[in-house]
Amino acid sequence: MKKSLYEKSLKMTRIFFVAVLCLSLTGINTFASSHREAPLISLDPYADNTDVYAFRSSEAGRAGFITIIANFIPFQDPSGGPQFYRFDDTVLYEIKIDNTGDGIQDITYQFQFFTRTMNPNTVLGMNTINVDGRITSLQDLDYNMPQDYTVRRIDAANPSGQVLATGLRMPPSNIGPRVTPNYEAVLAQAAIYPLAGPPGAGGRVFCGQRDEGFFLDLGVFDAIGYRSLAPTGGVDTLRNFNVNTIAIEVPIQALTRTGTVPTSTTDPAAVIGVFSTASRGSMRAIAPNGDRSQTGFFVPISRLGNPLVNEVVIPLRLKDAFNSLSPANDAVAAPAIQDPEFPKIIRLALGAFGTFNQENPGGGIPVINLPPAPRNDLVAIFATGIPAGTPGAPAGFTTFLSNGQPHEMLRLNVAVAPVGPTTTGFSRLGLLGGDIGGFPNGRRVTDDVVDIEVRALLGGTPFTPAFNIAPNNAFNDGVSSNFEGFLTRFPYLQTPNQGNQPRPANFPALQTQPRGIGEDEGTFSVIGFPGLKLKGNVRN
Repeated sequence: MKKSLYEKSLKMTRIFFVAVLCLSLTGINTFASSHREAPLISLDPYADNTDVYAFRSSEAGRAGFITIIANFIPFQDPSGGPQFYRFDDTVLYEIKIDNTGDGIQDITYQFQFFTRTMNPNTVLGMNTINVDGRITSLQDLDYNMPQDYTVRRIDAANPSGQVLATGLRMPPSNIGPRVTPNYEAVLAQAAIYPLAGPPGAGGRVFCGQRDEGFFLDLGVFDAIGYRSLAPTGGVDTLRNFNVNTIAIEVPIQALTRTGTVPTSTTDPAAVIGVFSTASRGSMRAIAPNGDRSQTGFFVPISRLGNPLVNEVVIPLRLKDAFNSLSPANDAVAAPAIQDPEFPKIIRLALGAFGTFNQENPGGGIPVINLPPAPRNDLVAIFATGIPAGTPGAPAGFTTFLSNGQPHEMLRLNVAVAPVGPTTTGFSRLGLLGGDIGGFPNGRRVTDDVVDIEVRALLGGTPFTPAFNIAPNNAFNDGVSSNFEGFLTRFPYLQTPNQGNQPRPANFPALQTQPRGIGEDEGTFSVIGFPGLKLKGNVRN
């Protein structure tokens, strides 16, 4: 009798416990994304969308395709086992394209993951010694927790979704030389899969771990505490970390509103808007044994289009909300873009800890004049696109895509020919370096978006000519490239850092970094930073 009562009590307790732990995501549906820039993202790194890239493929023979990359799960320690890094099976990861300018996706690529466990009795996780302990293929039994995924496309013709590929095996994390030898050739390249068509005919997809290709000195958050304000000499804080990548390559005509390949850069159909989201089910349940499930409709908890917008433009009170909003509702953030705080912070920080020029050798606020509000130049760059004929823009150049309202997205003119790192005219500074194939026309992995965006915030662009002078147009963070470089083929991001064999750190930063082709470097002294010469693209 006692046992029976106990069992009944235990059953009721379990039912009550599960019921209590059914959590509505209403209280946490404003998780943010992009390298922990908003308060709540630290609670959910597996939904943290760190970077989005969109560009004409520069790999030989692939000029008719667009590559879109969305990275997740930042600051991955290469040796961080035994579980290592998988996509979250309960998160819906999506890449979205707006080709009409209303801030609402017209095309969505959905990615959903499913993890298997080969041997639940091991003390290890992603890998174990089921056979010999080495993972030498994607089907190897020692790949103990393999992850498969499905790719769907949703559009007007397929509102319920068209499966482009399913049962695709993701490679494991780059665990180390003993467990994952010959990682790139044996595991990573084997995980590049073709997509079914139409509309994906000829396309490819890759999901897996990659080197963190976003290069910058995070000393920015220590009151602009850069080690160098020249193009080189800084510390790439993210070097030696990895991320998880979703990369998809699709034909140009699969993304445009007309279903064709525009030949004129001013064709209204030539510009597309790209952003990525991560969503969770609106109800979460945790059972007494620890099993977790999510049900209900999906709620966006992460969103990213242009890099760094939430970090350095959106105010703290809106950061979480911004990442839960659709771009269609971005009017709420327009005032922050029209009068950003970050350039004022730069001016104050350099006044306290050093100055840019010799006009203020005694310290205090340096002579950095900023464009007055409203900053319509920033609205064009980030929220509407740059209209054709804008003073200061190259002839025929446009990224304009808007219905008259602000919609923060990464905009790409698909009619602009691809410009790779070895192409004449390439510049790490994209449009600011005279290279219309780069940011803010899409974003290539090689684009130095930190220097580009900070110069834009300071007014150092052709769109505010009175402020397109030094120091506004010569600001650098000392890191102008990813030290490990990039691949010249899909998925372009470099092989992930190997566990148990970390690449050398760059503290202190003594290495030199390559200069973008075609850059015009100027030099002037920086008072307050002894011995430092500031080199930048000085364009008067």
